[in-house]
Amino acid sequence: MDDAHSDGRDVVRPVVIDSPKRLLLLIPSVLDREIRWTLPTVPMRLGETSRRAATRHLRRVTRLPALRISPLIGQLSRRDAPAGVQYVVVVRPAAESWPPSVRFALAPEARWWTTAELRSARALVEPAELLDFMDGYWDGWLPDGEISLE
Repeated sequence: MDDAHSDGRDVVRPVVIDSPKRLLLLIPSVLDREIRWTLPTVPMRLGETSRRAATRHLRRVTRLPALRISPLIGQLSRRDAPAGVQYVVVVRPAAESWPPSVRFALAPEARWWTTAELRSARALVEPAELLDFMDGYWDGWLPDGEISLE
């Protein structure tokens, strides 16, 4: 997984989803001694769009040729680099479903969750706005395009 922690570059955070309204979150990270489930953090290249960066990363990692990127993009400040922006994009398979290996390709410890399961477990997620963003996506009340999640 690419990592961009302290430079000022923009990053994309792809949300890999499947048909039963589940999202794939990576192994928990520890932040301030609290476990948080997180998304991949992919540095964007100069002049690259968030959709292109997510596609580049996921095709390289999962080796899948066809992905569908939602027209809805969430935008947040980077808490670790105030000059940078993080974009949250929703990614689905172009076919009906992901092969079982997609979870292991992203991270062996990755786990499929529904937003209801995350809330019920009181699991912390990073970015914190992710659950509301995903509920808005699935329920259709967020407009297409780039929206601020702050």
